[in-house]
Amino acid sequence: MFRKTIIGLLIVLFIFGFANTSFASTVNDRYEIIKPEKLSFSSSERVVLINGRAPSGTQVSINIYGTTDLTRRSFNLDRLPSEQDYILIANEKITTGNLGLFQKQMDLVRGINKIIIDFGVTGVSNREFIIFTFDPLRTEISIPLSVESRFGDLINLTK
Repeated sequence: MFRKTIIGLLIVLFIFGFANTSFASTVNDRYEIIKPEKLSFSSSERVVLINGRAPSGTQVSINIYGTTDLTRRSFNLDRLPSEQDYILIANEKITTGNLGLFQKQMDLVRGINKIIIDFGVTGVSNREFIIFTFDPLRTEISIPLSVESRFGDLINLTK
């Protein structure tokens, strides 16, 4: 009898111990941006892929603001322009599909781009990304040459 009671208690503990417990999720957990992954970064690509997830049927607004350095203030990721320096480049509205996913490919301008993603839901804050796009052909990268690399070919030729 004692053995059956212990086995019965173990079975009850097993059933209730591994039961699926679900917790109510907050509103912010259902709204996510998958790409871009970083809040600020630089890239030589002038196209960015924006995708994420939200409940099915949510209308997502994507605004892209850009600025070029006409004032010669040398904007970069460390020295961002003020809010007045940005110009609205594109405004897109996307509705999430049946799976709750959305994606959009957007064109950027050379310079600083600010992307603001608004889910249009109270309690969910806007997501903001800063992307600095540059022209790789106009960017100078100088690699210091060592004495061996400068004269290495001449040394090898004389041997």
